Amino acid sequence: MGAPFRQLTPYAWVTQSRVYTTNAGVFLDAGEAYLLDPGITPTELDAVATFVAAHGADVRGIVVTHAHWDHLLGPTRFPRARVFAAAGYAAVVSEHGDDLVRQVAAWRSADGQPGLDVFVPPAPDVMFDDRICIHLGARSLRLMIARGHAPDHVVLYEPSAGLLWAGDMLSDVEIPMVMDTFSHYLQTLDRLSHLDVRVLVPGHGTVTDDAVEIRGRFERDQAYLAAMRECVAHAVADGASLIETVTRCSEVQFAQPDTYPNAHLWNIEQAYSEMGGRAPGVVGWAQDWLTEGAAC
Repeated sequence: MGAPFRQLTPYAWVTQSRVYTTNAGVFLDAGEAYLLDPGITPTELDAVATFVAAHGADVRGIVVTHAHWDHLLGPTRFPRARVFAAAGYAAVVSEHGDDLVRQVAAWRSADGQPGLDVFVPPAPDVMFDDRICIHLGARSLRLMIARGHAPDHVVLYEPSAGLLWAGDMLSDVEIPMVMDTFSHYLQTLDRLSHLDVRVLVPGHGTVTDDAVEIRGRFERDQAYLAAMRECVAHAVADGASLIETVTRCSEVQFAQPDTYPNAHLWNIEQAYSEMGGRAPGVVGWAQDWLTEGAAC
């Protein structure tokens, strides 16, 4: 049995996967349904299909917020739906498609899901460079490029309800994970912070309609990223090595230190490379570079 569906607005529902507390969205009106990052397990996808059918709707489209494997398993379950993604999605899949296939296979094996077809990253039907609107009944769902977590990262905003579906940003269970650039991430947060956000849905974690909590998430993530960028910039200017930079930036405060210590380390490496430091090998999110003796 799938997770329950929580109604957020008269037309929007969220359900949460047992995998990584990943949130999936269902938007329903006038016999049409649009899904956002549906998944992740076959049982959960079946539950989404049942929920939509129970409301007398057809799935017309699926929004993929970015090309990370845990956000890509829905379209196969709904093959007649149009897939929406950022224009940068194609480049990410072209470069990392084999990695995505391996990641899905590894997760399925660990989760005890034998015999499934080999995963193929979905091919978008609609891609956009800046923003696009999806019309659902009388409402308009705005999809906007929101780089920072990933180069193809997308958020959804519905202004009448002040609903922001933030993808893998503004979570209460994850620190910002910079798989694009710090500059893009901070620019995105600044732009989103000027929206009228009354309901915030992160890709992973807890949905909130508390104004203080919403503002706090923006301020916390902006402060962390700014402090990280400043610390690393000083280290690079002083000619510090990556390991020395890790030591220097060990005092930067971040949320969930026991859950995501490696994310903080990888962010340091990303910032170090972005600011002109000579990082070893591939930048952080592609491999765990941390060598024995490094401090955090």
